[in-house]
Amino acid sequence: MATLARVVNFGIPKVPEIVGLMCVAQRHKSTSITTTNYKRGTGGRSSFNGSVVTVFGAKSSLGYIVVNKLGKVGSQVICAYRGDPYYMRDFKLMGDLGQILFAEIDLRDEDSLRRAMQYSNVVINLIGNNIETKNFTFHDVHVTGAQTIARLAKEYDVEKFVHISALNAGKETSNIYKGGSKFLKAKLEGEQAVREEFPEAIIFRPSDMIGLNDRFSEHFTAPYRTRFKLGAIPARPLFYRRLGLWKNGQETVKMPVKREDVAMAIVNALKDPEAAGKTFQAVGPYAYTLSDLVDYIFRCKNIDRPISGNIGKDKRVVWLTEMIYKYRGFPHPKFTSDVFERETITDTLDPELPTIEDLGVSPVSMEECLDYTYRPLRHYGDTCFRLDWATDPGKLSPLFPTLQNA
Repeated sequence: MATLARVVNFGIPKVPEIVGLMCVAQRHKSTSITTTNYKRGTGGRSSFNGSVVTVFGAKSSLGYIVVNKLGKVGSQVICAYRGDPYYMRDFKLMGDLGQILFAEIDLRDEDSLRRAMQYSNVVINLIGNNIETKNFTFHDVHVTGAQTIARLAKEYDVEKFVHISALNAGKETSNIYKGGSKFLKAKLEGEQAVREEFPEAIIFRPSDMIGLNDRFSEHFTAPYRTRFKLGAIPARPLFYRRLGLWKNGQETVKMPVKREDVAMAIVNALKDPEAAGKTFQAVGPYAYTLSDLVDYIFRCKNIDRPISGNIGKDKRVVWLTEMIYKYRGFPHPKFTSDVFERETITDTLDPELPTIEDLGVSPVSMEECLDYTYRPLRHYGDTCFRLDWATDPGKLSPLFPTLQNA
């Protein structure tokens, strides 16, 4: 216990960051000794179910939920992170003492990746990048990084490997910008690279994920979309109050899914022996036009913003933020040409691939998810947290069901 106490504390020099199962017993030379031999408890957070899981990208919005669900069923979780270690301290509450461990990594440093997974029998790769930065391109993160993690997992005889891709991976469109989305092209290349290194890998293709502080609903209500300002003075407020959507959002169909449903599908896939080598599509139960979705998001948050088909203002905002980042190196732009292009792409399902419904998950509708998420946060003006001020957002009309049991 003394060794474990030293490991979970941050900032101790020359102390191994990963002890993992070594806290219980070191690897035996005999192949008959596996983690399942050390199962303890009834299956809750204070138990050990025999799984030592390394989660890369645990700090992501999906990673929080995945780690929590793994800890809930008694898995020992190694949270691989980069940056300030104190941002990871909340994860300690997701499992009993010794069940949640931490490993600092660098995606370009194979030694750090090896230390993070050397005692694990399950590896989950949630690492992704919504925009390109001066340090990491889409190819660096989604192809090279994913391939490296899959190769090392295979070297360590990891039993199960889970990789997160994107629903429209490889889809070529040029609705706004020529060349389409480099993000989606890199996601498809990453899938192929992972399959090459780890053929039994379980791959998920989630659509836009919905939840508190997500990148989908928050994107459309952010100031850079609804009230672009120059300094402290609003620039032509009547014009900039409108939200520009490609073709008014009427020709774009989205199938957003709740983050908790994707996380539950990942945990269920680890239990399913038939899931190995398959690619699962993670979508919500219904499809909606982008304009209806955005309008409902505004109603849920008590925001009054008209939708316009004029995207000239948004293209200028994209150009300005990208030029500032190109020549200054900061701040990282949240609204880029690739993000704008992906916004116009219609979600489509491959009928030959299974969905998360095949893993026993019944996705929640967006009407239920968004209303539950934003009911405490609906505002009047800039700030309001009183539930009695909130108004009923009404109904959200779907185009068609996406799943069999919807």
